Amino acid sequence: MPEREVLPGGIEMTFAVNFLAQFLLTHELLGLLEKSTLSRIVNVASIAHRSVRSVDRENLPGFEDYDAYDAYAVSKAGVVAFTTRLARTLEGTGVTANSLHPGVIDTKLLRAYTHGRDGGAPPEKGAEVEAHLALSPDAGEVNGRYFEATRWTRPSSLALDPEVQERFWEMGRDLAGTGRW
Repeated sequence: MPEREVLPGGIEMTFAVNFLAQFLLTHELLGLLEKSTLSRIVNVASIAHRSVRSVDRENLPGFEDYDAYDAYAVSKAGVVAFTTRLARTLEGTGVTANSLHPGVIDTKLLRAYTHGRDGGAPPEKGAEVEAHLALSPDAGEVNGRYFEATRWTRPSSLALDPEVQERFWEMGRDLAGTGRW
C-alpha cells in the first residue's frame, strides 16, 4: 500500500495481505494437504526480503513507522522465515513447503511502485515458477528452500535466523488466532 492502511485489530494492510494471509491459508488447508501422499505448499515471497537487515519487533504488525517498501520487504522476509520454519514442522509428513521469488512481474503493484513504467515480465512468466515448484517431479522432494526462478538460492541470513523464524511463526499464530502448530 502506498500509504499506511490499518485493518481492524491494528494490522497494517501490506503485512496482512503478504504475510498473514499466507499463514492463515496454509493453516486452514494443512489438514487437507496432510491427507494426500504428496502435497506441496508454495509461498510467494520476493527478492525484496534481502533488503531487510533487522526486524523492528515494536513496529510489527501495525507499522506505526510506515514506509511502503519496508513494509513490503518485511512482509516477504516473514514469508521466507515462516515457510522455512513450516518445512521443519512438516518433515516426514509427505507435505513440503518452499518459497520463491517469481521474478519482477508486470503487476499492478509494480506499476504503482514504478509510476506506470514498464519493466516486468508478463504474469504468465511469473506463474511458471510457481507451477514448476507445484508440479515438477524433481521439486517434489525439496523442502524448506527458497527459489529464484526455478533454482534454489540461499535466502537472506535474516530469514534463516531461527529466532526470526520463531518470531514470525508465533506472530502468525497470535494474529490468525490459530492454536494448532
